Amino acid sequence: MGRSIGKEALEMIKRFEGCRLQSYKCPAGVWTIGYGHTEGVKQGQMITQAQADAFLIMDCQKFADYVDNPSYVPITKSLNDNQRDALISFTYNCGAGSLRTLCKGRTVTQIAEAILLYNKAGGKVLAGLTKRRKAEKELFLRPIGETSSNATIIQGQEEYKMDTIRRGSEGKLVKIWQIIVGVNPDGIFGTGTETATRAFQKQHALSVDGIVGNQSWKAGLKSL
Repeated sequence: MGRSIGKEALEMIKRFEGCRLQSYKCPAGVWTIGYGHTEGVKQGQMITQAQADAFLIMDCQKFADYVDNPSYVPITKSLNDNQRDALISFTYNCGAGSLRTLCKGRTVTQIAEAILLYNKAGGKVLAGLTKRRKAEKELFLRPIGETSSNATIIQGQEEYKMDTIRRGSEGKLVKIWQIIVGVNPDGIFGTGTETATRAFQKQHALSVDGIVGNQSWKAGLKSL
């Protein structure tokens, strides 16, 4: 597994994708929930905001891995965190094929300019895509440590009602937690995941028991 998704990438994707906590059918007729999550989604399903955020982390990891792959981004090793996050958002929206085309044979400066070209659907320029590409370019060019001039703060009470997982647990939530603590997301809560969990809990002044309950989930999602 490559590096985890950056906070800037997650916030940008959230802002432009939008979130729905009740399942719905997308234009292709697929049951969808959260920020476009489809795996295992059923009619009438409801999730919390924390669950939507967790699904987003899991779904985005594959796009982060594309950005970290030199066959898609030849200059990936020289990217700073903002450049990487901008390309993750771009890839989430445009796909890995477009990422490869965008970055092939281009310098950092050329990539920044070319991002703006991907603002069409069906051959027509869309205002929403134009706005997103401009935001991605702005992030791509932003020096590390500076904040966006038009950044927004999302306020409100978040719910953290995730199932408790521990050594021996398996499945989707285990993969999400493994991404958060930076271990191989194989979906099996073994000794490596337990060790990483204890280290995470110690770092965040939580009860160090190796069990991922409500407080560990809350700290994990807020740490991104």
